[in-house]
This record gives sequence, C-alpha cells and structure tokens, in this order.
Amino acid sequence: MTQLTWSDIFIDASNLDFQALLAEWPNTIAGPLSPIGASAFGDLYFQRPNGSVERLDVLEGGVQTVADSFEAFQSLMNSPEWQEDNLMTSGIALLHDRSLLRGHGQLYAFAPHPALTGQFDWNRVVPMDAGVWHSICSRALATAP
Repeated sequence: MTQLTWSDIFIDASNLDFQALLAEWPNTIAGPLSPIGASAFGDLYFQRPNGSVERLDVLEGGVQTVADSFEAFQSLMNSPEWQEDNLMTSGIALLHDRSLLRGHGQLYAFAPHPALTGQFDWNRVVPMDAGVWHSICSRALATAP
C-alpha cells in the first residue's frame, strides 16, 4: 500500500479559500470560527471561540464537535485509527495506488454524491475543484431523502 504524506490526507486552511467554501453552507454553519483545514474529501475543520474544534461533514451532512480543544484535536490527528475513521486514509491510499491524484485546490469527490446513491463507490472518485465539490455536496445533502 502507498505511504501517505500529511498533505495527502489533510489540507491546511491557508491553502484553501475557506470563506468561499463556508459560503456554500449558509444554513449549516453560523457564528465565528477560525479555519484549521480540510480532509482530502472536503470535510472542513474549524475552531470555535470557546476552543472546541468542529467538523462539517460533506459526505453525510451536519456539523459535529470533534474535540474540546485544539490540543485534543492535534492528539486525535496523530492517531492512525482516528485518521482512518475520519480522514479515510485507506481510501486515499487506494486512490494513490490507482494513480488518481488531486491537484492544488482540488479535493476527492464521489460522482455522484453518496447522498444520491446511498453508497461510497471508490470506482467513482474524481479530483474536483474544492469550490465545485462543496457546491455539489451542499445541494446533494439539502435534497437527499
């Protein structure tokens, strides 16, 4: 299996137009926040003023608290089990083994979105512009049954 680098599985907020991505979710995310970054599949991670870290899930929808503090979040990020469960590292390794790599400003996207098909089909993953993928996700989740 392919050895992954940190940049293969997580994108620092400084490498994203975080505000543009958040703008795709006007009915999901509100209030002040500090961007942290995104998973390779587009889940957004951010810190709230109280110190907690939250995640916007672009595949299943909703916002969940991930950790009570940034330090606790960093600890989670260093756990291979947490990385697998939350950043889908074995899926990324599979895509790399297939020579499917995303470029700068791109995320991995399921086409069509899993909310429309009811499944994650690894044969239907494509690199996609982050803004386009977030637009698709917000609309697919808004119309999903």
